[in-house]
Amino acid sequence: MAETTESTIISPLTTISVEEAADAKRFMQRFDGVALAVGSIALLALAWTVQPILNPFVAAFVLYVILAPFREYRAARKLMTAGFVLFGLWFVITLSGLLVPFIIGAVLAYLFNPLVNLLEEKQRVSRTWSSLAIVVLFCGILFALGWIFLPGLVDQTKAFIERISVFVKLNANSLDQWHLRKLLVSLGLPVAFVDQFVIKQATPEIRKILSVGPSLVVQVITSLPRILERTLNLIIVPVAMFYFMKDWPKLLPLINGLFPSKDPARRMQIVTDVDRVVYGYVRGQATVAVIIGILGAIAYTILGIPYSGLLGVILAVSDLIPIVGMIFSAFIVELVIFLTMELNVGVIVSGVLVIAGLHLLEVYIIGPRIIGPGIGVPPILMILALLVFGFFFGFVGLLIAVPMTGVILLFLNEYRKANAEKTI
Repeated sequence: MAETTESTIISPLTTISVEEAADAKRFMQRFDGVALAVGSIALLALAWTVQPILNPFVAAFVLYVILAPFREYRAARKLMTAGFVLFGLWFVITLSGLLVPFIIGAVLAYLFNPLVNLLEEKQRVSRTWSSLAIVVLFCGILFALGWIFLPGLVDQTKAFIERISVFVKLNANSLDQWHLRKLLVSLGLPVAFVDQFVIKQATPEIRKILSVGPSLVVQVITSLPRILERTLNLIIVPVAMFYFMKDWPKLLPLINGLFPSKDPARRMQIVTDVDRVVYGYVRGQATVAVIIGILGAIAYTILGIPYSGLLGVILAVSDLIPIVGMIFSAFIVELVIFLTMELNVGVIVSGVLVIAGLHLLEVYIIGPRIIGPGIGVPPILMILALLVFGFFFGFVGLLIAVPMTGVILLFLNEYRKANAEKTI
């Protein structure tokens, strides 16, 4: 009787062997696969038909209803995961304007979290009080700096915009080849070069640029209220920063849970390496940018170049973008010199030399001592990353290009190590 129980399955109608039951199950699985494929095609056809009224919430719900009964299949689970990831990306992008203060708060909390850990471990200060103290101190420093420097920067910015507007109005209609030729020859350029290349090719383009100059200035001025309105939303930033720092240990398990792994030790090592790359770069680059901005403002003040405070801020912000930022800041400095000072070779060269000197100082002295040995991104790859990230993500892409490239290289190196271990 025991032998019959092991080798056969008794049903109310007939008795079948275990092999026959396995064949029937495989047949049903094949049928489920065909039904799943046909149903997916029919769903895509229906979605294409009703796409003008199809809402991502409805699409995600339909995806779950259809694939949930097939969760035992790996392919169905992968499709559900991919669908919900796409839905999450759409949701975040749609609410990006509302989420910006929370993102900034999370980034600041990430940067100051080691200080909270230090106060908690060494000084026995609770995370709540240490987080509150850091937020209050941080906001107080920003308020003090804004109280001291912001009025001067605002005045310099307004004066610079007014000067550009006046220059455009005075020169948009009066710029001709004779004025341009006289200006370029006075700067020391060869007469033949000016006559042959610059006058024939550059003059029409310059006129086009100057013709749209007034409208650009008007657009910038009219957009200031909208920028101010978004700036006021940053009141949420310190609140978000406080709660992120306070609950950071509770968030780490949730973050780790997003990346399941059969080897928790290796996962933790990868997370540690990513944290080292991102945190080291962001903290170090921000510190270096502040130093470069201060040194640049001091240098331009000594040289007597107007708007030195505004130029220092531009240098600090543009320093966050390798290579591209240096070129942009050099362009702005030369524009200020061109619009506000009596032109000569010494003044023009001094503006560029200051930026070149600050760049060398950052690369060989300040950077290695603050950022460290770097994040392992070769210069040529850094240029390529800036182009690619800037093309797809704009200004934000330029900011995140270098650290994200470092993280990608880190994962590629980890993937290479994993494959090497498998072949051993």
